[in-house]
Amino acid sequence: MGHMGTTATDRGPVLIGGGELGRCPTRIHHSRFNDADRSTSAVVEHRVTEGRRWEEIVVARILERYRAWQMVSTAADRFDRTAPVVIGPEARAVDREEITALSLRVGVPLIAGARISAPHLCSVGVPDLLVRLDDGYAPVDVKHHKVIGEGGIPARLTTADRLEDTGGARRTFRSERVGDLLQVAHYWTLLDSIGRANPRRLVGIIGSEPAPTCLWVDLDDGSPRLIGRYRTALTEAIEVVEAGRGQPDVPLVPPVWRGECRSCPWAKFCRAELEAVDHVSLLPAIGAEDTERFLAAGVTTTARIAGLMPGTSVGEVEISGEAILQARARGAGTLLRRAGADLVLPDAAVEIDFDIETYGGVLYLAGVLITDRDGSSFEPIADWTGTLNGERKVLADLFAFFDDIGASSNTVVYHWTGYERTVLNAAADRHGLSLRTAPSVDDWFDRHACDLWAWTKQRFVSPDGYSLKVIAPLCGFEWRDDDPGGAQSELWYAELLKGDGSRQSRLLEYNEDDVGAQLAIRRWVRARW
Repeated sequence: MGHMGTTATDRGPVLIGGGELGRCPTRIHHSRFNDADRSTSAVVEHRVTEGRRWEEIVVARILERYRAWQMVSTAADRFDRTAPVVIGPEARAVDREEITALSLRVGVPLIAGARISAPHLCSVGVPDLLVRLDDGYAPVDVKHHKVIGEGGIPARLTTADRLEDTGGARRTFRSERVGDLLQVAHYWTLLDSIGRANPRRLVGIIGSEPAPTCLWVDLDDGSPRLIGRYRTALTEAIEVVEAGRGQPDVPLVPPVWRGECRSCPWAKFCRAELEAVDHVSLLPAIGAEDTERFLAAGVTTTARIAGLMPGTSVGEVEISGEAILQARARGAGTLLRRAGADLVLPDAAVEIDFDIETYGGVLYLAGVLITDRDGSSFEPIADWTGTLNGERKVLADLFAFFDDIGASSNTVVYHWTGYERTVLNAAADRHGLSLRTAPSVDDWFDRHACDLWAWTKQRFVSPDGYSLKVIAPLCGFEWRDDDPGGAQSELWYAELLKGDGSRQSRLLEYNEDDVGAQLAIRRWVRARW
């Protein structure tokens, strides 16, 4: 580990911010004390920038409802108690807190850019919005991701321009985004500590759904209750930071590989440490709770898992057959064929590998790699304008291509996961376009396509998940770009829209490699079985 830095928190009270709640404790430690091993990512920086831009857009739309709002930068500025207060970005932290306290006291309808701290709770918070509700206020945060789910925590939906209407349609908040709710629970608790929280314990999240809407959630909901989960998360974060002050070179909680690691700025650092000891958490089939139990029982490596027989138990935990197979695949460094798996691929004279690229949910590129007895040719269908009219053109041309395939009886289309179906269904609805040869996009895919991801997952065991970027290299394929990925391609497209014409060829090469990777996987399978 590199030199550990010191921060202002080393001298004053521990203050936990809302963004730290529910995060990996090792990540919290490194963000506070490790100033040498952080890896910067243009993709993450782009996401942060886009998130801030979305927040600005949403707040501006909300303020449009009011005839007037007021920008306040110092506690000495005079303001009207009947209008929203927007605290200027140049305001110092101490002024921001004073303005927030005064605005809460006089009862303004809305506060943007607030700050509240409570040293006795080891807490500080900067909610995006505070909305007057009942006899107090409710915190609302704006997120640049979708928050409405098919299942999850009960919620009520309202339009973003009528935030105080909290009794809207019933919806559910995405369970995988519970960290958002822990963050606004933090802000509600800070409000409660100064007697300004709404008594119903309501908190709101505005996501990036097509129309800005707010999901209102009761902190007493959830199993376990959200407010209880928040208090546990706060206690854990405080313990991590307090321990780090005394021992900055050694995190209180050793690293464990988990879902959030792939987007963490210290992922490479922790991954190297875990790989060096063959850590059991590197197996995707072993979740966080089982990892803790295995480590407590002395089962620390994937090699130990690989040597076990299915049905073996460690303490009270039965090790799944999938975890054992993953460990063996990891030891072999390759895909392992599942016992008795049928490896026959759909057979056709013409094979087409298909992959799309989107930006902000809008389709701009569909790549097809056509392979027949004469070889393979890549044919992109694209529009680079970044407009809905451009998307309509791509979709119309693609559907015409699909209809030609629909009229043929000797063609199969391969794709990776159900993403293509989802995007094309949404785009077809958006533009009112349909196929001539099938009643729906799903019906067309059922007739003519094969999800190679599902096919591979059913027949092979991977040592590290089933991303195309994992599977294809195991089959001998390498991308031309040294940093391929869907998130990176979105960044390249954003740069293209800003005028960097060189990104167009990079995007085409990336898309061509994605479809080429699918072909490489099939050739690898056919060459061995």
